Amino acid sequence: MKNSTLLLLFALLASLTITGCSENSKNSSEEEKTAPTPNKSEMEDEAWHMEEMYWQYVQNIDTVAYKTLWHEDFIGYPGFGDGVADKSKIASWIPDLHKDQELKYSYTLYKKASNAIEDVVIVFYDTDFLWTDKDNQVVRKETRKFTHTWKKVDGKWLILGGMAALKDQWAIGD
Repeated sequence: MKNSTLLLLFALLASLTITGCSENSKNSSEEEKTAPTPNKSEMEDEAWHMEEMYWQYVQNIDTVAYKTLWHEDFIGYPGFGDGVADKSKIASWIPDLHKDQELKYSYTLYKKASNAIEDVVIVFYDTDFLWTDKDNQVVRKETRKFTHTWKKVDGKWLILGGMAALKDQWAIGD
């Protein structure tokens, strides 16, 4: 009797374990089916939208929101200074764009290319920096080239690395 009770308990435990595992497997595969993976084009569009937000923050001198776009471990070659910078220094150039109260700063973006590779998107573009006077006449213009590498971390796109530089206006072939 003792052996048959132990055998019955063992069989019941094994049955429950197998049933539980198969239920977990079923739920897991259902979850995988309901979480669609964005395609390459969607990811590139999302990253480009983040670039547009980036420039809205620059336009509005919103350095707090601007810094939320950068990964904590970011390192890059910004268009200011002679060296690399981390996240702590990344917004230092924004107030300088707006320092002349007689001029209004604005920008125009020119998307050149983007490339999604697995869960990362690399974006390449040019930006015209424009300063206009009270009559809306352009008194100064600079064109810079940018590249940013974006990655979605915990559901939010963040810049992992990047580079910016003054574009050579005399370069052949854009």
